[in-house]
Amino acid sequence: MAAVVALLAMSGAVFVWPYAKSPGPVIAPFLPVFATWVTLTEGLTALLLWTQFAVSGRLLFAALSGAYAFTSVIAAIQLLVFPGVFSPTGLLGAGPQTAVWIWVFWHGGFPALITASLFTRAVPSTASRLARGRAVAFACVALALSLCALATAGQAHLPPFVATSGSYAQLSSSSAGIVVEAICLAALGLHVSTTRLRSLMDLWLAVALLGTLIDVALTLSAGARYSVGWYAARAASMISSSAVLGMLIYETTGLYRRLSETHKRLVETSARDGLTGVFNRAYFDDRFPRDFSFASDSDQPLCVLLIDVDHFKRYNDTFGHLAGDDCLRRVASTLSTTLRRQSDYVARYGGEEFVVVLPACEAPAGLRVAQSLRSAIETLGIRSASSNGAPVTVSIGLACSLPTSPDSAPALLNLADAALYRAKERGRNRVVDAAEVYEPRTGASQARSDPASFRSISS
Repeated sequence: MAAVVALLAMSGAVFVWPYAKSPGPVIAPFLPVFATWVTLTEGLTALLLWTQFAVSGRLLFAALSGAYAFTSVIAAIQLLVFPGVFSPTGLLGAGPQTAVWIWVFWHGGFPALITASLFTRAVPSTASRLARGRAVAFACVALALSLCALATAGQAHLPPFVATSGSYAQLSSSSAGIVVEAICLAALGLHVSTTRLRSLMDLWLAVALLGTLIDVALTLSAGARYSVGWYAARAASMISSSAVLGMLIYETTGLYRRLSETHKRLVETSARDGLTGVFNRAYFDDRFPRDFSFASDSDQPLCVLLIDVDHFKRYNDTFGHLAGDDCLRRVASTLSTTLRRQSDYVARYGGEEFVVVLPACEAPAGLRVAQSLRSAIETLGIRSASSNGAPVTVSIGLACSLPTSPDSAPALLNLADAALYRAKERGRNRVVDAAEVYEPRTGASQARSDPASFRSISS
């Protein structure tokens, strides 16, 4: 992208060069728009670079921030003193030579400060970095104010470059113009040879320096305000002022995107069960009531499956806890991969129990999903503790919010719990729908009347 911008800028400069001296229309609002653009973009760049200095402690960023603050201040003052914008001769006691001398200080000072920042690249971060960074930035701003004061209060001591007609052709052949052009060319060459354009920052700083060089070359070639070359030079200056800002905004946006992705991964990691990798109980307890509320408000069905690994205590006692952990991991993985819809999810409810939530799923479809899960676990072929060598199986209790219409998420879960109890009671390795154990007369399920007997059944 930087190479494309640089190529377009150079191509535009080559195209405009033969017509640089041609007079253009006097567009009075152009200069205030241009100066405001440069002031704001350079100021925002300085602020973002200062933020990078505050975070990293690298003096380089403070020096670059100071260079951009220098340009922001000097561009704002040039707008105030430019003839014909706010008054015929400009504000702050400006004379006919003030604006052009501020331009000289601006276009010589910015590349010089960028070059000076090269010497700060090797400076290590220190505890006193903030004080040193402030000193560098304030020095750059003070330099801008001092040079502007010289161009206004001390204008009598500066050589005149602007004729009464508005032409500044004398600047093109003066030593000041040659020095400014030489500084821009040397700054670009030193920057490229020193940094080798290794980073995005180096690359876009080179584009900014190239824009400044094109600005200077076209301005000196044009020789008069409101000529074709003068307008083109201002456009190059706007490219120069925006190059690094665009890169910083792009990097900042990318940083926020990466932080957001990292945050999502951390949230998901904290919501995962450490053993099985599926969602944990805390995640389920937080999400399931919201799923239930959404289903109730939108009059959509919601199915929940409570799944229990059959005879898991005996499995643990026979093969050991490491084998038991591996069994749970394989069961959880199979449950996850068997679910087809992205909205469906599985969580570890506790011990050897899992829960599967199926949003926008009616009871017949939920029953088919439950049967596919049960079959998938049985097909795994994990050897159980049974003497006949049968595989590990699961029992599943299914409950759907429609047509039973429970009044809360816990009530729906209790229906699935009661259905799971029936599945255990009927011999395991089966699916039982809560509709079979639902009592229409009371609107409640047949609860586990004897917890001790259930524990004996599920063990």
